Amino acid sequence: MSALAQLFDYLDGLRQRPALSDLAGKLEQLDVARTLEELKPKLKFSDAGYQRILLREGPQYHVWAMCWKNGQRSPIHDHAASSCALRVLRGTATATRFEFAAHGHVKAVGSYELGPGSVCATQDSDLHQISNLQEGTADLVTLHVYSPPLLRMNTYSITSLIRGEDVWAEERRMVTASPENSEMMMQNMHSWVTPNRLFFVRNHFDEPTIDLASWRLRVEGCVQRSRQWTMPDLLSLPQRSVFATVECAGNGRSFLTAPMPGVQWGAGAIGHAEWTGVPLAIVLEQAGLKSETQEIVFEGADRGTEADHPQPMQFARSLTLEKALDPDTLLVHRMNGEPLRPNHGFPLRLFVPGWYGVASVKWLQKIEAIDRVFEGYYQTVKYTVKRRTGKGTCSEVVGPMAVKSEIIRPQSGAVLGLGTNRLFGVAWAGEEAVAGVDVSIDGGRTWSPAQLIGPQAKYSWNMWEYLWEVAQPGSYQILSRAISTGGRIQPIQHDVLNGGYLIHHSRPANVRVEARQHIQAERADVETLFYDMNAYAERILHMPLDVEMEFSTGEGI
Repeated sequence: MSALAQLFDYLDGLRQRPALSDLAGKLEQLDVARTLEELKPKLKFSDAGYQRILLREGPQYHVWAMCWKNGQRSPIHDHAASSCALRVLRGTATATRFEFAAHGHVKAVGSYELGPGSVCATQDSDLHQISNLQEGTADLVTLHVYSPPLLRMNTYSITSLIRGEDVWAEERRMVTASPENSEMMMQNMHSWVTPNRLFFVRNHFDEPTIDLASWRLRVEGCVQRSRQWTMPDLLSLPQRSVFATVECAGNGRSFLTAPMPGVQWGAGAIGHAEWTGVPLAIVLEQAGLKSETQEIVFEGADRGTEADHPQPMQFARSLTLEKALDPDTLLVHRMNGEPLRPNHGFPLRLFVPGWYGVASVKWLQKIEAIDRVFEGYYQTVKYTVKRRTGKGTCSEVVGPMAVKSEIIRPQSGAVLGLGTNRLFGVAWAGEEAVAGVDVSIDGGRTWSPAQLIGPQAKYSWNMWEYLWEVAQPGSYQILSRAISTGGRIQPIQHDVLNGGYLIHHSRPANVRVEARQHIQAERADVETLFYDMNAYAERILHMPLDVEMEFSTGEGI
């Protein structure tokens, strides 16, 4: 049983705000050691600031784990309309109480230390601050329960009456907490390669805990020589690195006109990284594939249930033999030169460049060669799209990524000026390189070529820009469309046969040009590109995201 099960059962049964003493009492009943061990795979620390990890939520509560590097602190804050009970799971926290001074500023009125296992509780308007002020470099982990859910915090400064301090620094934007599904916050993107800590996370089940010393990769099925591989065994083989963009098959689902079930991603379920590992073909060659082999099945260590599949199952997907033997299909153990993190599949994952993320099975523990077409849950019940044929429609497994572009600047609703306006965006094309991007400022009636920026390579995304000469004020609808080196062109509308997947149509940016201002943009330098990425981030940051996952046939990532 989960160490937090009793607490969650109590919180799920709440119908109104509980007494503060009851919240504190429930936290006191926790086994701290078991709780910390259970939460270990979810914990994350950042130099940018303390990190909040949403563990569970309900109509009457939020439960958060918070991770503090040495010297980090919260802002001075209250909890608006929520009660909060806190328990220290690791380290010693310093709690400082504040009051309002006569002139309106806040002032500290006392501090006290909360050692390992300590519990404290605060109500609504209590002004306080939590800090990690331990000796040396010790980290701090705390568990917080808020009821009702913490939707607003008032923050305060000891030097200003106008504004408080930044509330927290998050590395990714949480869409669902358990299992974690979080997307890249575009304002943190400063290069062609996405840093690991910013890279989106897509999990179907909770992360498994894996001990590297006992971990083995089993290769079996239609092979001459079944074998188990340790990590040192794999590291002794030839290594290969591939730069590639990977995207969730449902990225952008929240933009669809007709709501679709599944994780309601914004635009940030995408990233670009260097992936390093052993070519899968080498491992399969050493196993000796039998002539009857048709597909290769990959099984992860993550296990769980779905609403329409109540029996526990491992996450598994397959590849055709041709794709499995592609020299760029890798058994990856490093991402951007670093060992895989647990949320990205430590210690080993499959990586299929140019394909949607669902194909790149994480926490890989078994490879099986089979003599038939694999009919696993995640490529029959889910992760399929419809295709028209001469005999009607048929199902097709989601695989290669579609060609796609995004307009980063201007955002829809922007007011521009006469003269030269600079448009900026990104584009990618799955297994192919981006050949070009076209821009339309009249809703798709006419198109002009944009200029690509940076490296052009298969699997990888490209930045692009377009200088738009505007002579007349008025309302305009801007569209972009990417073209792959193979001639694929991004569509204007979403294909309804794709359902909640392959969302790659051109999304318009509706803008207004006014004569009262004049713009004279030039070709961009690096600083301007970063500014544009931040402008895009402001739009993404304010998008409402559905934090509940719904399940039905055909949806998923």
